[in-house]
Amino acid sequence: MANARSLLEAEPIVTGNTKAAVKAAGGGSSDLWTVPPDQIHYDPRDNVRPLDQNRVRHLAELMKANGYDRKKPLGCFVRKVDGQDRIFVYEGQHRYHAALLAIREGGFAKDKEIDRLPVVIDEAKSVNRVNLIYAGITNNDGEKLTPLQLAEKVVELQEFGESNATIGKRLNITDQTIRDVLLLANAPLTLQELVRNKVVSSTLAIEEIRAHGGEKALERLRTAAEQAKAGGKARVTRKALAKRASSSIVAPQAKQLLQALQSVLHDPVFGKLSPGTIAGVHAALTPYADLLDAVPARRHRHPVHVPNENGVFVKCETIRAPMTKRTGLSPAEIHLAQPEEGRWIFSTTLRVGNGTTSGLPSMRDFTSTYPTRMQAVRAAVSDFTRALDRADRTRAKEAPAVRAWLDRLSTMPDPDWTENMVTEVAK
Repeated sequence: MANARSLLEAEPIVTGNTKAAVKAAGGGSSDLWTVPPDQIHYDPRDNVRPLDQNRVRHLAELMKANGYDRKKPLGCFVRKVDGQDRIFVYEGQHRYHAALLAIREGGFAKDKEIDRLPVVIDEAKSVNRVNLIYAGITNNDGEKLTPLQLAEKVVELQEFGESNATIGKRLNITDQTIRDVLLLANAPLTLQELVRNKVVSSTLAIEEIRAHGGEKALERLRTAAEQAKAGGKARVTRKALAKRASSSIVAPQAKQLLQALQSVLHDPVFGKLSPGTIAGVHAALTPYADLLDAVPARRHRHPVHVPNENGVFVKCETIRAPMTKRTGLSPAEIHLAQPEEGRWIFSTTLRVGNGTTSGLPSMRDFTSTYPTRMQAVRAAVSDFTRALDRADRTRAKEAPAVRAWLDRLSTMPDPDWTENMVTEVAK
């Protein structure tokens, strides 16, 4: 992926005089300028799409046979370089490189030689790095960027301070599209390579990341790719992935299913289910009675926490996400306190993206309480989920691991939930 930080640190574009540059290059004067190809310059940072040498070769052969199609001018701007006005191409890079290649190799059909290329030069006042990115994306609309290429450019625009709303408006894409491509931008590099090499479609990759998180999606797709290759197929299809997932249940999945079924068994309103469902749950769990230790059958009794003289619960429970190797710290923590029996409060610590938010529960938080420990945990999960949507956090390396941790917390059973709580919520 392009290094957006290096783009930010690059020298700003100093625009030059169009007429002076065209005159110095020996070009003609008109709204559509014509310039010798060797007087046009190129910087890959000015172009949104990586240069495809196969496409350059294809276009070069077409130009040898048919000449350059003057109805398709190059998009250019003038940049000051060492005090000189020089013309740089930023739209039509494949046509530009194809023309240079055809000229170097020769072999043109009669009267098809290329001596000048048509160019349209942007006004200096409109030239800046952000506008080049937007123009490069929209000008490629006939040959759309792949979702992964679009993801790279969305990240760059965010690094330049562009909001998602502005990006969506100028590119005519939805918020959901931005969120989807950012999933790809933050995916493991190996998964990005599977997409880039067209082993996995962008759509399938996004679906898998959304459902399982980046690391788990990579594991599933990489295994499916190996199986597809062994079977003589180059791509992973959704059908093949679904078939693989349903073909067997491995130990971790079996444990999750057993725990989920046990949660149903110990739910306070289990007795209100239909007789057939109750009998089915008992029949399924009876052979595994000695394994049923994942969910306690009776309600926990949690300690009541006491605040210090400032009203802060220094001695409280903390649930931590797995530590990162980079910092040796947990990127996310949930702090839980029970000031009174059956009344829970929480606070959070987040070390993802720019800066840290942190704080222990205090009596100030006592205005918003939750009836059980797990209800407070789930409220904290919701707060974290919203916080991770911020641009600098959604791209952070720690974000996928934190999201996977939040997913696990949100699906944990609540052994303290009672039938009378159901009645209170219904009111």
